Amino acid sequence: MSDPAERLPDRRPRSVLPELNIRQLESFRAVAEEGSITRAAARLHTTQQTLSAQIKQLERALGVILLVRDSRGVSLTAAGEIFADGAKTMVAGLMELSVRLNTVAGQSINQLRVVCCPRSTASFLIRIADRLEAADPGLRVVLVSVRSMPESLRELESGRADAGLMWLPLGGNCLRYSIIGQDSWVAVLARDHRLAGRERLPLADLAAENLVLPAIFLSDPAERYWAAALRPTAGHPEPTVLDTADGPIIAARRQGIWLAPESLGRRYADPATSVVPITDAPPIDAVVVWTARASEPLITELIRAAVAESSAALATEPYERH
Repeated sequence: MSDPAERLPDRRPRSVLPELNIRQLESFRAVAEEGSITRAAARLHTTQQTLSAQIKQLERALGVILLVRDSRGVSLTAAGEIFADGAKTMVAGLMELSVRLNTVAGQSINQLRVVCCPRSTASFLIRIADRLEAADPGLRVVLVSVRSMPESLRELESGRADAGLMWLPLGGNCLRYSIIGQDSWVAVLARDHRLAGRERLPLADLAAENLVLPAIFLSDPAERYWAAALRPTAGHPEPTVLDTADGPIIAARRQGIWLAPESLGRRYADPATSVVPITDAPPIDAVVVWTARASEPLITELIRAAVAESSAALATEPYERH
């Protein structure tokens, strides 16, 4: 079978890269990392048609095929593998160059890029972004979509994002953080579960149950810490850690009990479930995290907005046990 690149009509070698733009590079990088046009389009807040058109334009400009599309998604060709590695370096370099040039010119880039997981932090961060931009019309808050906490860390470490919202402990990394509040833990269970009518639950009462935690932890040590901290009693299996979207479904389907920080559990609990506070689980700290490159004045404003929005949410959305 011939190399996919040979299918292009113009096979003249390129001695230098043609004119590219950062949008094309970011689009291709997202598709390469997601392995799917659909997921990449959701991550970039664009349509699949627009994203596909950008990739085709990029392939024509480079003179090579970068992606092979099939029923399972997309895979990289040999040329795609090389370009994906180079695109990541180019985007980071362009961003660093922009910062340096603006610094020399005595200007600042009034932009804050915040990692955002649509299933757990999106609604809260949208309100924070609105609050920040309303206070400073010259500020642009960019929400960088991710699917998991490890992906959040990759975006921060690569320089593609400046800050984010997470829970402690963070594990071994160089992120800076500030605590913006504490969450207690709740049990989300089917309305007809034998424990659903209780006002509060100690962990010991959950010893015989199948327990599930949301995948909100930044590292394996953090995951192990909370799995052990929320284990009802010694000798019983530790809670299973699954995608945040799975917990409410498991609870509603009577397949287990979902344990979650109160803000998360209250937001995602299904109407067919009850939310009951756990009396003796240690609280979990919610934090704003940021990198050493981030603008300290903007981070200060982000922390203030997060604390204010958290207080407003507690005042306007009081806890209700279903």
